[in-house]
Amino acid sequence: MSLTSELADPRSILTRWCAERFRRTPAVVDQVAAAVRDVRPVRPKAREVTGRHWAEIGGAWGQRLAELVQPAPPYYALLGMLRAQWVSWVWAHRQAAQYPTHQQLPEQYLTRALALRPAVTTWLDLDYLSTDDGTTGSAAAEDAWGELLARTRAYLAQHAPPGRLGSAGAEAGLARSCWLLSACEDLYRSGAVDDRLDRLFAGGARPSVAQLRGLPGEDQVAELVELAGQLHSTGALWELRKLAGSPGDGQPLGIASPTIVPQWADADLLLGPDPAADDQGTTLIDVKTVVSVRDTAKVGRWLWQALLYAWLDTADLYRIRRVGLLLARHGVLITWPVDELTEQLLGRRDAGDRDKDQAVAIAGRIITGHGLRFPVV
Repeated sequence: MSLTSELADPRSILTRWCAERFRRTPAVVDQVAAAVRDVRPVRPKAREVTGRHWAEIGGAWGQRLAELVQPAPPYYALLGMLRAQWVSWVWAHRQAAQYPTHQQLPEQYLTRALALRPAVTTWLDLDYLSTDDGTTGSAAAEDAWGELLARTRAYLAQHAPPGRLGSAGAEAGLARSCWLLSACEDLYRSGAVDDRLDRLFAGGARPSVAQLRGLPGEDQVAELVELAGQLHSTGALWELRKLAGSPGDGQPLGIASPTIVPQWADADLLLGPDPAADDQGTTLIDVKTVVSVRDTAKVGRWLWQALLYAWLDTADLYRIRRVGLLLARHGVLITWPVDELTEQLLGRRDAGDRDKDQAVAIAGRIITGHGLRFPVV
């Protein structure tokens, strides 16, 4: 269970609360629809595609944007490799420690690097990921995945450092790695191993990097390259950089995959200025790879979720002052100050802390009901 699945359940007390209180949701959804009305979206190359295709493109593009924002470990891909028992916990922590975000951790933390996530001015310690459950992994699989991760880190550093997109050729190469990491993340979240990956690792085999990178289809690679082009040509990349405080070349734009509530609410991107600057706050972005925004109920849930992410950061670990949606196929970024979106959804100007406190209390009961910790401190 997660915040996303909770809001998708019409029987949920949290969903019912949002539907009752956020009565002006359709008006805000209209703003989203208006923003993309005259934009031609990136569509799949094939005339007919399966739901699996949409999910794979969405996951891979989410991974590419994470790399654009911050040179951090692919946390959930590593957890997926663990769930498949391809790798050991020792190996996973060692891999996480090799990413630029984690390389400067004190020595005593490097052996549990996968459990540590950067916030704005501190680190979040997901201590439940620190205990070795005895998973031994496979030396062949560890070698294969280790080589892929090392090559991807080096390729990003050379051709597409944080805040920059690469050439079309570079983006095609990155698309293949992102597809693979997304497949591993999906394994972590669903428990299902992609049949193509399963065949490559069957019987303790050691696939080559070329075999791994050959799994995504050419149409998928071309589509991901086109999404990168759309982000650049529409000016959305410039907007992301501006929200990040216009950092220097090669500098991170913020935080990738911020954990709002461990095991329950993981956001996509957090953009923010230098934490040493005045309290300008950060912008939390949810990424969507849909072609159409005509489903008012679905878009409304996106808005609720973005606002709830900000509200659930009760310790202000991420200093979220603005939230928004990046409609990737359109190359359109829409953001609102948290207070302004609250007022618009509620339909009144006197929106205060009472509604926030009620929503957080309801969510807190759901979270602790699952045996999870809340609030996060």
